[in-house]
Amino acid sequence: MTEQNNAQFDSGCLICGAPLVYFNEAKPMECMVCHKKFMATCACEKEHFVCNRCHSQLNPEYMDMLRASTEKDPMVLLQRAMESPGIHMNGPEHHPMVPCVLLTAYRNCGGELNYPSAMKEAFRRGQLVPGGACGYGGVCGAMIGAGIYGSLILGGTPVKEGPWAKVQELTARIIKRIAEIGGVRCCKRTTHIAIEEAVAWTREVTGIEIPLAPHPCTFYDQNRECMFADCPYFE
Repeated sequence: MTEQNNAQFDSGCLICGAPLVYFNEAKPMECMVCHKKFMATCACEKEHFVCNRCHSQLNPEYMDMLRASTEKDPMVLLQRAMESPGIHMNGPEHHPMVPCVLLTAYRNCGGELNYPSAMKEAFRRGQLVPGGACGYGGVCGAMIGAGIYGSLILGGTPVKEGPWAKVQELTARIIKRIAEIGGVRCCKRTTHIAIEEAVAWTREVTGIEIPLAPHPCTFYDQNRECMFADCPYFE
């Protein structure tokens, strides 16, 4: 049974649409899609649980769109990616999306890199970031996604001086802004923040100019926790 056959809702529980309940401590639960057992940190009010792997896709349609696109504005690319099938209001599928969108915009603006290899590695690293990392570890997945992008364009590793510090600067400015805006988890808001800060950082560090037009959020009606006028992306 696939996610597409078993999960129908874009917001809340993917199985029934009910609100999610987050636990203070993980407990064993069976995924409603793949039926494997995991230590879960949330489920819906009806106790439906979907694991990170089933919440995401191994080969989302937006990847083909990004590879073929000549669009330079990452917000335009992000919107197209978030509107593609299998992308929900919130979830770990946003974590690899951020670096892949940024790498595509960077390439299209003249940045030099091995794009196919970088995209494959960005997606792999992004999928390692679990859902709920923002609330349970204080490390937003969108921020990590931008850090993955920064590491890839600078050729960073854990022991490469220069890129190591530069990428920490990028993620620090993203998490600071996320905290300043406040609210609770919203993958649409935090991906916007991560991309805006990454574009400014890219210009400062590499000299590559990436255009960025204002792009108000179109998903607020799907978000039970929307900040509305308190969110900088609410129209």
